[in-house]
Amino acid sequence: MNSSTHIEVRQAGFDPLGPVVRSSEVTSGRTVHFIDEGHPTGMPLIFLGGAGTSVRAFRLMEFARSLREQLDVRIISVERNGLGQTPFNPAVGFKEYADDVWSLLDHLSIGRASIVAISGGGPYAAHLAASYPERVRSLHLACAYAEPITAKGIDFEPAQVAADPVSWWTFAAGSSVHKIPGFVDSAIEEATRGVFAQGRDAASDGLRQAFELYARTPLPDLGSVDSPVFMYWGTEDTVVPEKHIERWQRSLHANRPGREVVKRMYTGQGHDVQYRHWDQILTDVVYLGSMVLVSISGRTYLVDARKERSLLDSGGHLGIAAWHADL
Repeated sequence: MNSSTHIEVRQAGFDPLGPVVRSSEVTSGRTVHFIDEGHPTGMPLIFLGGAGTSVRAFRLMEFARSLREQLDVRIISVERNGLGQTPFNPAVGFKEYADDVWSLLDHLSIGRASIVAISGGGPYAAHLAASYPERVRSLHLACAYAEPITAKGIDFEPAQVAADPVSWWTFAAGSSVHKIPGFVDSAIEEATRGVFAQGRDAASDGLRQAFELYARTPLPDLGSVDSPVFMYWGTEDTVVPEKHIERWQRSLHANRPGREVVKRMYTGQGHDVQYRHWDQILTDVVYLGSMVLVSISGRTYLVDARKERSLLDSGGHLGIAAWHADL
């Protein structure tokens, strides 16, 4: 072909605009909406987003898509009752949701999987793990709720979030999320999708039920979960303060010999740890704590966890280099 008259375009397919929402009928007879992102042979990770989010909330984590693909992590996320595209069913609580998730995984031929929960996804993850502990490869709790939820230190009413979901998603000016191009706009889109996708009249049903479940249902006993558990928390988190860790530890019987519980505490950070350290969460999913992600002189490395302290002391930084591009 004459190169002077033809310029080859390298794009052969479409670039993704975010996770594709699929649907499937599960054993209960219910239809679930879900995403399945990644290679079919990748490490399966069940993702549970925060309170009031649709299944497409995972796109807010895809600022690290390149890392996720390099680590070969496959994300499965099932939408919760009454949110996003999922119609509200008053009969669907924690147990029914967990049953539907595991049924979908059976359909996808996935046996064991890791579970990650951020914020209000915590109680759902707990019931998911308690229902089939032998299928849990690892459990990752990032600022995950364990006690009845309050909204930013005040008593919560679901109607407040339904009336103004964007405020629910507002991050302080100093939050790390503002480093991510397009994050704030995408968060606003998710806020409105999660609450209003089925129309204003149905907006508060899923939220109301979720917060009623949080308030009246204690965490299940997780003592039968033998897999490694990782917790990620900011010391300045006022939405889910450190006291929630104690509740998780009691449920997990954290002092029981033979089961590893790793706490990653981030000094001076708030309720955005799940985004700021999503890269380390992905690393822990694959390497189960043996490796950490460190950036040095603008380049990012997976390194032996035993070298973390010395690398940080010599000028390294936690996470991908993009977090420190302005330093």
